[in-house]
Amino acid sequence: MTNWRVAVETMDPDPAGRPVPRSVVGHAYDVDAGAPAHPITQGTYRVHADHDWAKTFLGWERCKECTDKVGRRA
Repeated sequence: MTNWRVAVETMDPDPAGRPVPRSVVGHAYDVDAGAPAHPITQGTYRVHADHDWAKTFLGWERCKECTDKVGRRA
């Protein structure tokens, strides 16, 4: 079973330690494989490994492509 977590896009080249605005898009990220469900091309991303894609979604918009590939209840 794949361990899908939430990754969020950010245009900040060094996003560590900075708050992520709610206007970003959340992506499904496979922590075991070390890769998102599809290439993320809008900038860099930050993985929230403690936030399960299926159970916890922090108010960010879900990526449609991730939802199509992984589903909402991965």
